[in-house]
Amino acid sequence: MTSEFFTNNRKALLEKLEEGSAVLLYSGIAPVKSYDQDMCPFSVNRNFYYMTGIDTQNVWLLLIKAAVRTVETLFIEEPDEYTIKWNGKMLTKEEATERSGIKSVCYMQDFEGRLASVGMAGYNVTDVYFAFDRLSMNAAPTRSEELARTLREKYPMFQIKNICRTISSLRAIKTPEEVACIRKAGDVTIEALKQMLRTAKPGEYEYQWQADYEHYVARSGLRHGFETIAASGENAVMLHYSDNNCVAKDGTLLLVDLGAEYQYYSADVSRTFPVGGKFTDRQKELFTIVREAMEIAKEKMRPGIATKESNQAVIDFYKKALRTAKLITDDSDVEKYYYHGVSHSLGLDTHDPCDRKVYEPGMVITCEPGLYVAEEGIGIRLENDILVTEGAPEDLIGNRLLEISEIEELMGR
Repeated sequence: MTSEFFTNNRKALLEKLEEGSAVLLYSGIAPVKSYDQDMCPFSVNRNFYYMTGIDTQNVWLLLIKAAVRTVETLFIEEPDEYTIKWNGKMLTKEEATERSGIKSVCYMQDFEGRLASVGMAGYNVTDVYFAFDRLSMNAAPTRSEELARTLREKYPMFQIKNICRTISSLRAIKTPEEVACIRKAGDVTIEALKQMLRTAKPGEYEYQWQADYEHYVARSGLRHGFETIAASGENAVMLHYSDNNCVAKDGTLLLVDLGAEYQYYSADVSRTFPVGGKFTDRQKELFTIVREAMEIAKEKMRPGIATKESNQAVIDFYKKALRTAKLITDDSDVEKYYYHGVSHSLGLDTHDPCDRKVYEPGMVITCEPGLYVAEEGIGIRLENDILVTEGAPEDLIGNRLLEISEIEELMGR
């Protein structure tokens, strides 16, 4: 990503705001791991990154849209030799400008003074926007929430508002640069899975299969977009099982749901493999049903079609297919074996925020039908990442590791 990408994102955001608006976005801060360590890996707030390209903790972005002019300012920690000796290099003003395209970069000691002038200095700011992305009532207050509370108390003329929905609308449509990042993450994910299938063996623990996959991703210089799911046998009927601490037994299936991350853009791929290298006839039957459901859902991912239609297409197909497989006798029983949606938006977040109810060109979404037969100890999910285009959907993952013959050949023991 170049600074031009992030500059364009800020421009698009400001175009959606009225004059007299200010936006304050925070990069975040790493959590404390234990009593004496704050060395937990830092993961940047994705809305902040989308606007700046900066992945350093404790940085604020201030945007102002006023009648007189537009203001863009970053506030970073001032580098000091002591901290550098302990923790490594710190972000400089020059680096911040190079990454973000923002020329005005100040140190944090100037932050409060600059905030005091937001409603003055001829800007006439009335609306101050934050990215309030709280997921739980019980979560600790965020820095954005704390600052918003302070501004509300000290500057009652400000109207505090949430910018998340506006940014989400921008993030929903990917640029070619963003699609390229997701595609690369998907390529590495597939190659890592191939390596796992060559090395992992029946009788090993799920976490050992996971380790073979994650080793390849790490050697490729990428991170993981989310916690790897490696669920064997009956564990695979639990959608977000991630203990990964059971033995993967010969004769069972292993469901993996995982994704490498490149420049903070994550792939999201699910595959299901026979632990022993060969599918049983029953496993082949159910796998083939899910494989067909994947193609049916994908065909609905075209411009102008309601997003809910792809999931309904899977359900309608299952009403017939699961009868043939002798799993159901009534249509209402489909939900016993398929109990999640077929798709979600994908991007900087694995479950990227998206307000679209109809598919539009530029959306990147998952296609992930599943089938979960608890009484047989079988869980199958197949998932690819799909780019909605002006015409037919483009599968960024393709048919790799989706054909039974390819899987069995690769796992040939």
